[in-house]
Amino acid sequence: MNRMDIAKKRAELLQNKEVKLQVNEGRNRFVCYEGKIKDLYPYVFTFEAFLFGENRLMSFSYVDLMTKRIKIFPPDEKSQNVLS
Repeated sequence: MNRMDIAKKRAELLQNKEVKLQVNEGRNRFVCYEGKIKDLYPYVFTFEAFLFGENRLMSFSYVDLMTKRIKIFPPDEKSQNVLS
């Protein structure tokens, strides 16, 4: 099992559960979203974020998880990383 398969499995375990997603946008800018991992595809997964009363659908690759460009946390804990 390679690292890509591990990242896919971790995303699959958290599918349709409330999580916080921290995205590194570069130059020390981090954005946090709350929502759910909706769909899983061979190379990407979609994330439905709840922003300003609306649902917004975003997509990320499993490589983002492997390179730690995005991190997924339980919704009530900010310090414990589930998918690092």
